Amino acid sequence: MGALTEAVVFFKDDNVVKEMFFAEFEAVLDDVVGVPDFAGDEVQAAFVQIEDTLKILGAVFFTISFDTRGRVTGNWNVPLRHLLDHASFGPDLGGGPIKVACRSACPVAWYRRQLWDPEMSSGVTFQKMIAAAERNRLGIISDRSARNTPQSGVADFFKSPINTSSPSAAAEPVAAVGGGKASRPERQLAKEALKRPSGPVFNRKYRAKLLAWRSAENLSLLTQAEAFQVKLEQQGEDLTTQLRERESVIKAQKQHLADLNRRVKEAEAQLGSHKQLVVQKSEEIEALMERGGRDHKQQVAILRAEYAESMERQLKEQALKLAEPIHERERELYARAKEIVDLRRELSILREQNRGLMLNSDNQLLQQMSEKGVVFVAYHPGVEHLVISQEEMPVYLNDPLEFVASRCEVPGGQYHEWLAHYRLPICRHRDANGQYCGETIPKIMRPRLFRPGESDRCHEHSDSLR
Repeated sequence: MGALTEAVVFFKDDNVVKEMFFAEFEAVLDDVVGVPDFAGDEVQAAFVQIEDTLKILGAVFFTISFDTRGRVTGNWNVPLRHLLDHASFGPDLGGGPIKVACRSACPVAWYRRQLWDPEMSSGVTFQKMIAAAERNRLGIISDRSARNTPQSGVADFFKSPINTSSPSAAAEPVAAVGGGKASRPERQLAKEALKRPSGPVFNRKYRAKLLAWRSAENLSLLTQAEAFQVKLEQQGEDLTTQLRERESVIKAQKQHLADLNRRVKEAEAQLGSHKQLVVQKSEEIEALMERGGRDHKQQVAILRAEYAESMERQLKEQALKLAEPIHERERELYARAKEIVDLRRELSILREQNRGLMLNSDNQLLQQMSEKGVVFVAYHPGVEHLVISQEEMPVYLNDPLEFVASRCEVPGGQYHEWLAHYRLPICRHRDANGQYCGETIPKIMRPRLFRPGESDRCHEHSDSLR
């Protein structure tokens, strides 16, 4: 392994927008310089270790906030190197499985809130990091001969020389994958590799790839679990908020109900006092009636008689006032009714005259058209093209369907039923609810062959009809 370069890359909208050496990032943390590009933002970043072949060996994904001047806000203190040293393995980015510390796979639990998860489903985050390392904008001095060596591919496995002279050569890829602190499955595979006899390079590289795939899959599962946990916590917070809102509504409703009950009790108390007052007044009136005796009854009778005479007198006066306008209205209505009768008589006469004029003019027009060789042809179902003479034209115009029915030698009602069957050949049997059966049946093309109630029924209802 060659020299390692430590750098920090900044992401925005899943794209690498800025890169700097870790020494420059420490100057930003020490408030020596600021980053005006990120003023007032919370940025996602990654601390990466890059070897001289420009392959990424480890990454710590963290978040950092900047104030309006581009300075780091608060006492930001995340031990990036410590987290990377104790991180678990992730996907293979070309130089073996890399160490990854993120929110879902954080070796120190109390720093996980300051980390974030890369996109594992599509791998776009790692692809952007690989592209940034390949661009080498930081100017890392790279070993080009090592970069040109093939990194993967089944065909390239057999191009590597096979060294079977020492048993340590067979375990070298597994040890390189495990790094400084391998997980239990990886250490087990390494031990098994040491016990087995040295094999071809293909087997060793295949085991290394298997470890890389397992590490990437574990990291993907951890990020998915973290995403589900965050979503579950968010849903829990939403439900808690809804419950609090509903509890406040219930509390307000209970308070409103208590107010209503209090008002009802006050109203019942007032009603009781009013009832008592009414009973008291009734007793006083009855006492006065008893003391008044007959004189009071006579006074009431006199008042009633006077009131009746006054009302009768007023009614007569009103009747006299309204009699003349009523008679005037009756005379106007009679005159209007007479005018309506005269207008209807004139309208009837004009209609007869108009009909006569129309018949004469139509006959003259039809006669002129016939003399000039015009033939009147109409199309109706059942008779196809129907030639109509001049003498038959008034009859046809008066009732076309009845005229066609007579040409088909069937009654008008039968032709109407056949026409409905011809346009929509379905079973027209009605059930108890008045609904049609609707079963498709063969179409009868000629009206004379159509029998109502039999030709417009399906086989089942036709048999039942017979």
